[in-house]
Amino acid sequence: MVPDPSSVSRRTVLATLGGGVAALAGGTAVVGATEPTALPDPITDAATKYYPTPPEVDTLWRPPVTEAHARAAVETLAETVAESRRRWDAIGDVDDEGAPITTDAGGWLEDAREALDEGDHDTALFRARYGLQFAGEALGYARAEQDAIDPTDVRDRATALTERAESVATDLRPYPTTDPARDLGWYVRIEGEVQSASALAARALPDDTDSGQNADSGGQSDASADAIDPEAAGEVTAALLRGEVDAMTAERYRDILFDRLGSDTDPHAEALRTAAERFRAALPEYPSREDARARYIGEVDRYGPWEFAHSRLAQWCLGSTAPVPWRTPIDADLLALRTVAVSIGLARRRAHETAVDRLVVEPDDDGFDSGHALAAKRRAHAMYQSVVGSDPSPLLVTQIGRAVEDLQVVAVGFGGGRDRPMWRERLEAYLYALVGRAKLEAFPPLRDAILDPA
Repeated sequence: MVPDPSSVSRRTVLATLGGGVAALAGGTAVVGATEPTALPDPITDAATKYYPTPPEVDTLWRPPVTEAHARAAVETLAETVAESRRRWDAIGDVDDEGAPITTDAGGWLEDAREALDEGDHDTALFRARYGLQFAGEALGYARAEQDAIDPTDVRDRATALTERAESVATDLRPYPTTDPARDLGWYVRIEGEVQSASALAARALPDDTDSGQNADSGGQSDASADAIDPEAAGEVTAALLRGEVDAMTAERYRDILFDRLGSDTDPHAEALRTAAERFRAALPEYPSREDARARYIGEVDRYGPWEFAHSRLAQWCLGSTAPVPWRTPIDADLLALRTVAVSIGLARRRAHETAVDRLVVEPDDDGFDSGHALAAKRRAHAMYQSVVGSDPSPLLVTQIGRAVEDLQVVAVGFGGGRDRPMWRERLEAYLYALVGRAKLEAFPPLRDAILDPA
């Protein structure tokens, strides 16, 4: 009798695998690539949930957050909440569909303070910055309701934030390093904060200083007009508060890195530029998302495992034919961040090619055996241990984030019925493992090309 998945315990699964059938995950025991595996689906479904998954990328490496750094962000949130509450107490109720969902931080201030008290500075900073989205929206809305916002002051503040971001970006050149595999990871993280601060500042800048290509806001906000409506005022206030925290973070990380570099350094700017150009030149060799779908799926009446697999692989790995603009003008100068971003794009395209080659799905299949998902997860885990290990370089950590996320969701979920058949759940878990492994496999040569493009 086939066991009910809900009745399969973790101990049963692990005991079964440990009893000799674990070899299934290393080389699926089949006659053909898509033939059924040795264990019934309910067993391998459950096994995908219990097989080890990689830890969060930030646990591998991230720039340290000091107590002073985290406390400054928490205090900013506390001040924002206090002013918002005072203004809302004076205003009273507002019957407006655009009104914020809370007049403070929605509990994030308390959570940030708790993390700070526990010495978890990374979490305190994250919670404080997240809470500023809610508290900032509430404060900006209240200020607008009280006619207490000067558009000129908003623009001046946004300009000052942009200048802070640009100052940090300028300080990083020409990317001096003593240990490139370590230091370039720092530069990428610093430039990520710089990019975020610049993008958030752009929301409050007028058209002549904004590229109009802000991906977060979808275009220029009405907040730069002479009169700021309450909803727009809330969005801009939250953006500026968060951007200022990002600028502070970039400055702190820059100072820590420069203290560690010392005086005996070599510039890495030209190597970054060369690597970025080579990566970008290689991108046109690969098909677009639309090209891949046309090649592998085309015009069909059915949507079975073959069509689902190729649709997902194209969506996850390939770029669209539509142009993707830079988010802000400053992005073009963020060389370390841009080089790593292009390397990730190239790794995704190489992963598509590899995944298609290894795919165990045929055009006429109408089901999918989850033994393949378990086997793919095991192979992906082995690849993770080989490429990443327990002490990866900071540069590699900045590249592998999405690949690790892919491996973290390799588990067969609950399905059934016409809209979400079980073969789809099993195949999606398999595809995540297949793609995550292929990405990890692609990164070492890309990392090495950044370190030494000669």
